[in-house]
Amino acid sequence: MERIATGKRINRASDDPAGSMAVDQFNADLASLNKKLDANRFDQKYAAARDGGNAAISDLLIELRGHIVTAANTGAMGDTERNAIQDQVNSLVDAIDFVSNTYTFNGQRVFGGALATTLGATTEMVEQQDPDDPTKKVLVSKTTSLVSLKSGGALNMVNGDLEKAQEAIDSAIGQNSTERAFIGAQANDLASQERQIQIQIEGVTGAKSQIEDTDYATEVSNLVKNQVLQQAAAFMMQTAMQQMKQITNLIGMAAPRSGINMLA
Repeated sequence: MERIATGKRINRASDDPAGSMAVDQFNADLASLNKKLDANRFDQKYAAARDGGNAAISDLLIELRGHIVTAANTGAMGDTERNAIQDQVNSLVDAIDFVSNTYTFNGQRVFGGALATTLGATTEMVEQQDPDDPTKKVLVSKTTSLVSLKSGGALNMVNGDLEKAQEAIDSAIGQNSTERAFIGAQANDLASQERQIQIQIEGVTGAKSQIEDTDYATEVSNLVKNQVLQQAAAFMMQTAMQQMKQITNLIGMAAPRSGINMLA
């Protein structure tokens, strides 16, 4: 009745000492696997958050590229139009930095810092006048990135190098696309790991169930058999008692007659 009521064949260590040890080990394995599953699902959510942030950055980069292509049309555009495009470029670069600096997941920043300083960044050696000796020239490293597209930068829309500006934005789009592809591959790998962990959990749970859980068919069969035996035993006891009572009654009835004969 206890095994049927609880659903467990092993309710205490004394029921099956060896089986109880195996069940404890299975419980430890299940706890570890469930923790791995929770961590995996958290990583999947983080990967999805990163992909969402990169998707927003990608939209801003594509829009930014359109403005650079428009600004490169030098023949049909005056200073007023260029300044208007420059204002939009400034706004887009600031938006990229805003997203990269404020986008968070579970209270933590998804991006390491301002992306405008790293996306499309290139470093080259340029020759310039030595500040210590005006008669000499020295080679210095010069780094350009999306920040250089803003007003006053080397790649600005008004008087900057628009060819290099296009190269910078193309490089930035390529970097962002590579990052999204990496995140997508990582998400697929995490999903595969989750399926494998779930399969392991199912296997351990099944093995534990075979040892610990009640076999209802067997237990119900045993219960019915025992109940039938108890009922049969009770019936046989009742029948025996009735027979004993009948014998006693017969003896009681026979005893007075036997007494009369002896007096006679």
